[in-house]
Amino acid sequence: MLGFYANAMQQLESAEDCLKKGRVLSSLCLLYSLMDVTASLERRSGEGTKSAFVRWVDENMLKGRSSPYSALDLYGARCGVLHSFTPDSDLSREGQARKVIYAWGTARAEDLAETARNIGRDEIAVHIVDLMDCFRRGLETYLDGVMHSPERLKQAERNAELWFTKMDRRVVDDFLRLCGS
Repeated sequence: MLGFYANAMQQLESAEDCLKKGRVLSSLCLLYSLMDVTASLERRSGEGTKSAFVRWVDENMLKGRSSPYSALDLYGARCGVLHSFTPDSDLSREGQARKVIYAWGTARAEDLAETARNIGRDEIAVHIVDLMDCFRRGLETYLDGVMHSPERLKQAERNAELWFTKMDRRVVDDFLRLCGS
C-alpha cells in the first residue's frame, strides 16, 4: 500500500497546487479522479463505478460526519466535472442528486450558498479546501481499516499493483541488460 499512498498523496498535493494557482477546474478533476481511483481499490465483483464510489464516500468520508452533501451528490458532481467541466450530470438532471458549486480562496461557501438561494437556485455550495480535507480524513479512515484487515489489504494491493508508477530509467536499463536486450 506504500505505492498507493505515495501516488495518492502526490495527486492530492497536485490538486492543492492547482488550487493555489487558481486552476480550480484542474484541482477538482484531480480530486474527483483520486476519489474514484481510491473507491476502485475494493470494488466488489459486479459493482460499477457509481456504486463503488458512493459506498466508499459513505463509509469513509461521510460516516459519522455532518455534511451538506450526500455521496450521490458527490458522484453527480464528479460526473459533471470529469465529463463536461460543469456542475450538470445525468443524476442532477433526473433530480437524483443536487448540483455542487464551489468556493475557493478567501470566498466562503456560506456566501455562495446564500447568493444561489437569493437568485432562486438550489445548488450545494462547498469550499474546495473543505472537500479536500474531507477526502483526506476519509482516506485516513480507509487506510486504517484496510491496514487492520488482511483480506481488505490483499484486495486493495492486488488492485493497486495495476497502477502506473514512476520508475527511474536506470531500473529499466538494468532490467533490459539482465534480460540480454
